[in-house]
Amino acid sequence: MTDLRSQEYSTLREELLQAKRYVFERPLLIVALGVGGLTTLEIEYSAALGLVLASLILFNFWFTVNRLMSAARIVAYVQLELEKGTTESWSGWESSLRYYRKWLKQDPAAAKAEVEAAMDKQAVPDAMLHYPPIYQLHMALMAAATVGSVAVTVVPPSIVNIICSVGVLALAANFGAASNRYRPSVISALIERNRVIWSRVFEYMRQDGAKSATVADEAAQL
Repeated sequence: MTDLRSQEYSTLREELLQAKRYVFERPLLIVALGVGGLTTLEIEYSAALGLVLASLILFNFWFTVNRLMSAARIVAYVQLELEKGTTESWSGWESSLRYYRKWLKQDPAAAKAEVEAAMDKQAVPDAMLHYPPIYQLHMALMAAATVGSVAVTVVPPSIVNIICSVGVLALAANFGAASNRYRPSVISALIERNRVIWSRVFEYMRQDGAKSATVADEAAQL
């Protein structure tokens, strides 16, 4: 069992590193695409480029938030289950994640209130430290795509440019709502929120008999 826990620890740590690479690398690819497009496309197609870039920026922002949420779940699980040195039985990441989903879906409103009340706000870090610059980069890219698309709609005006600019404005509005919902102050508390959630999930697992034995009990049964 110890070997399996060690393997899971290594696997989850590698997943965290991979998520961090994605978070950093993907915005840079969008920047490279934008620069390449500006140097190769004629000005009458620039609004179309803005639409493509705005779509990619919005998609990548959602992807980044999703990766950070997943990373926070993993970090909190590792802290409480793999690094804490608990004597309780080990259920594994996938089995524990199943109970994680079940606990949250029992009463979402009550779960949210309980987590907010129990969270140790003093332990919340300044941010997931790499998130603020990534957040600001997405903001800057969306602003550039929006301003650029609107600018080329005026000179030279065309139906295609107007349609693309309207699309960019719609995407920018959607991005504005998403960026406000997932601003750095919200993301910074994800790990502490997940620590509370996992503590409740583990208790739920004990009540369900999925986490009742101790390591010593398991050894005695072998």
